[in-house]
Amino acid sequence: MGLGLYFIDVLACLLFCLTLALVDARFGREVTVPVDLPQLEKSAAAGADLSGIEIVVRESPEGVEVFYEGEPVSVDALSARLAAAPPPAIVLRSEASLVTRVIGAAHAAGVHDIQLAYEAPGRKN
Repeated sequence: MGLGLYFIDVLACLLFCLTLALVDARFGREVTVPVDLPQLEKSAAAGADLSGIEIVVRESPEGVEVFYEGEPVSVDALSARLAAAPPPAIVLRSEASLVTRVIGAAHAAGVHDIQLAYEAPGRKN
């Protein structure tokens, strides 16, 4: 009689496991549907497009350093390169200076239209 009780317990466990397996089983097929997501229009509030030739300006103990696409150049050499083959766009990166701190403060205050004025060498109006 003792072995019969163990057999019933094992049979009950197997039946319980089979029930769980059938309940959790999925007999359907997954279907994928191609979705065309809409493209978001660019807006002035979305941020700046940072694609273009990268020019970096850094202050060092020896003076100001200028890098054109990662290569150190002088200001005169940079002017010559840009005059020889002007790129359609540039990204000018500058480390912390008075001008960049003022621009950052204005932008943090909510001013989004910041214009820079500069004097072009060799041009007189």
